[in-house]
Amino acid sequence: MRKRLTVVSFVCGALLSVAACGNYAIPDNIPPPSQTAAVNPFEKVEDESGFLAMLTHGVASPDFSENGERLAFPYDGGEFQLKYQYSVTGKLDTVGFLLFLDGRPQPYKVDDTASEYAYCHSFPATEEQNFSFLFEPVTGSAGDTLTLTIVSITNPDFQPDMKTTSSYGWYHKTLDSYVELRFNANAPAVHFGYPSVHDVFSQNKVREKKVTAQYVDIELSKHGWGGVSMDTLDQGVYYTLSYDGNIIYDNLCVSTPVTLRYTMCGTAGASYNVSLFLNHQPVKIGENTSCFMTLSKGGVVEFEVVINPDKLEQLNTFYCVAVPQGETSTPFFKSNSILLYKEN
Repeated sequence: MRKRLTVVSFVCGALLSVAACGNYAIPDNIPPPSQTAAVNPFEKVEDESGFLAMLTHGVASPDFSENGERLAFPYDGGEFQLKYQYSVTGKLDTVGFLLFLDGRPQPYKVDDTASEYAYCHSFPATEEQNFSFLFEPVTGSAGDTLTLTIVSITNPDFQPDMKTTSSYGWYHKTLDSYVELRFNANAPAVHFGYPSVHDVFSQNKVREKKVTAQYVDIELSKHGWGGVSMDTLDQGVYYTLSYDGNIIYDNLCVSTPVTLRYTMCGTAGASYNVSLFLNHQPVKIGENTSCFMTLSKGGVVEFEVVINPDKLEQLNTFYCVAVPQGETSTPFFKSNSILLYKEN
């Protein structure tokens, strides 16, 4: 049985989470978060305790079976409502939420059926906040039981301006939670009011290759997956992300087309939907908002796209999300947010 609330604590030196798939090192000189231009997010933290913030989020009123298993929520057609709650203590300004249904980006409204759909809504960092997600499912047929992945993202409104700041620091870190929807009716075939998705790629392709010792020993290690060998590869899931062959941690000036290459390997049978986000909205991949991939033993899936700078704005928050399908014991991944920018 999954815990009712998902909890994350932000502490100088590490990001700790009961649901996170790894630790994130926070440099000692990262300050309390703020979205105001007057505050430099790379000044020294004044709180001597080193504690930054704690975030909890989860379903407000789950149903449980007699043996303590959390029951799936029924979908009976039309717009689905999920009552949700979160609480933030410490030094966060805002928290956002991304939704994925069966691994696919799911736009939603908040509280009011007359409000607008968006892929990410930003909420104030307050204690004991209750609200409702409202959405028409992007997929699903009567008889299906699908996983809804709910991902919080810290300070989603922050974006470097390349003047006072040039990277995201510990902002835009995520924590994932899961619920299941039992479909008693089909999802709508047509959705009205959904936001349009970005179209910034001039080409894309997916292929599978054989894993080589060089890929495991050099590429995975270079991308932070140390200690993995050909013998242990099947015991976890691993990904790499590069831009024109380089690892980018902070920002990238895009004046000519850039080739983005995403690879994933590991546990055979693990399935993922991989989505690319620009300013918290999914980017169109062919005719879809995600790329489906299933891992095979001894194989590595390679997903490659070319970013067209002519279709970018001046400043662009960019990241990649990989959402597991089916078995949620496999990890959720979000790459570090980077800034794609164009010079004046």
